[in-house]
Amino acid sequence: MTKSRTKKRRPLTEEQKLKRQKTAFKKRIRNVFTGAGFKYIATNDHEMKIGLRKVEVDALFIYENIWLLCEDTVATTGKRDHIRTKNETTMEIKSNLSEYQQKLIERFPDKADVLSKYNVDRIMLFSLYIPRDELPLSEDDYDLFGNLIFVQPKTFEYFQWIVTCIKLSARNEIFRFLGLTADQIGKASSSSDIAQITAPIIYPKEFTGIKNGVRVVSFMMKAEDLLETSYVLRKDNWEDSIWLYQRLIEKAKIKNIRDFVEKKGAAFFNNIIVALPDSISIIDATGAHKSIDEITALEGNCQLILPKQLNSVCVIDGQHRIFAHYESGVDSAQERKIAELRQELHLLVTGLVFPKDMRPEDRARIQSEIFMDINSNTKAIPPNVLLQIKRIKDPIADESIAQFVIEQLNREGVFKNLFQTSSLDAGKIKTASIVRFALRYLVTVNPSENRNSLFEYWTGDKDKLLLSNDNAIKEYVKFCANTLDIYFSAIRKRFKDDWKDTNSKLLSVISINGFIFALTRQLSINGINDFKYYDQIFSGWTIDFSKESFPYTSSQYRKFSNQILMEAFGFSQEAIDQI
Repeated sequence: MTKSRTKKRRPLTEEQKLKRQKTAFKKRIRNVFTGAGFKYIATNDHEMKIGLRKVEVDALFIYENIWLLCEDTVATTGKRDHIRTKNETTMEIKSNLSEYQQKLIERFPDKADVLSKYNVDRIMLFSLYIPRDELPLSEDDYDLFGNLIFVQPKTFEYFQWIVTCIKLSARNEIFRFLGLTADQIGKASSSSDIAQITAPIIYPKEFTGIKNGVRVVSFMMKAEDLLETSYVLRKDNWEDSIWLYQRLIEKAKIKNIRDFVEKKGAAFFNNIIVALPDSISIIDATGAHKSIDEITALEGNCQLILPKQLNSVCVIDGQHRIFAHYESGVDSAQERKIAELRQELHLLVTGLVFPKDMRPEDRARIQSEIFMDINSNTKAIPPNVLLQIKRIKDPIADESIAQFVIEQLNREGVFKNLFQTSSLDAGKIKTASIVRFALRYLVTVNPSENRNSLFEYWTGDKDKLLLSNDNAIKEYVKFCANTLDIYFSAIRKRFKDDWKDTNSKLLSVISINGFIFALTRQLSINGINDFKYYDQIFSGWTIDFSKESFPYTSSQYRKFSNQILMEAFGFSQEAIDQI
């Protein structure tokens, strides 16, 4: 009997592992941009002399006249030098773009048609720096390396998800990220060539119930036009703004609606709800322009004129019904059918027209309230979306401030990048229960009777804060986040092994809430203190945070805080019962 011989695989060297990681990451980047309709030019390992220096670009992606120079890195060290080099490379290429274009054509003759389609004066070049891991950049860094646009992991994952869901139609998301308008993409157009969408409108003025000067119009709009002009204030996208409230698009829901549209050849009858841009105009049957206030109720012989601009129509409700008509780029029976329907189907749209002088935050409040009203009786709104909508409505409510604090903690300090602030942050600490059941009581500006919060110890302008002043909110949030960072820094020092152990219960919601509860309850006696104080408090305390031995589960936050107060802070049972 012959023994079978199996060749043992040698373990990969660190160099081989890194090479595989680089290859995999480059493939992900390529799939995102080609999936959104960009052409790929394999510039990696093609060094060329441009201007006064030798340059090499990891990848070039082109859509019409939009050129994306993409630099990627999986390195954990030497990043700053790499960033500096790529920033200088971009500057040299921009200064010598004609030379760069010509050398690319010589180097890649099979791509000459793509590379030479536009003259350099029409090419818009962007340099994207895409790290696999989060880059700790300051505001000064963004200014210092101003030739680069940093695509941090959260943003990249968002683009990856959107491309997976709506294929080629995701390119408008990338254009919005880059700040591009329709007239900047493709061939230059004269003012007479600017596309417009014209639609008859119904104007039920007295039936809307919306105040503050907001008006409502209803009209029909082609699916293709909605795809080209719509954008969504998704909470999980790249924007650093509190005015984002929509949930992430769902791939399965998109597929189901797309299958329905293909099979039935018809649109859903319920309205798409949008916020219209200020640039709309209205004309009556004689062609005369009218203001929206001049139109009589239910007047049907007026037309809405909407400039066909990218990312100009904000979708409040109905994103899945719109984006189910996406352009896939695949020559399939379904895509051929949907391509016809994109032109033929007209969706019923209800558009909000805001007074031109209305503040963005007031518009966002109205939009988010409408979204919540519509969706409260359908699929349950995720807790993080609800928190966001509440924050837009009342930015100094206790849960709103708590959410601000979570985001601040996630940017820097002991909790940097540990919290789940996006639906795409798989495996990170979920925050809804921390905000709702613990942190809100610590940071509230209106504590219950005989209770203290950090508001009492803040020396900033409390009057401005209570008036929802943006700067005052930011200052108070930083104060709260700094207090928590000092407190948890001492906890991390004492339990440093548990902090790093993914199987430990130290960074579970139950533990974090217990520690926050303890901090809140001891305020009336100890107030807030420095790191040295908390370091002494926790230095001699012992507790087992292993999954097998940690005794607290579910919502036993107060019970755990009792143990912290008694054993770490040295409170008596009598004192604990009174706080």
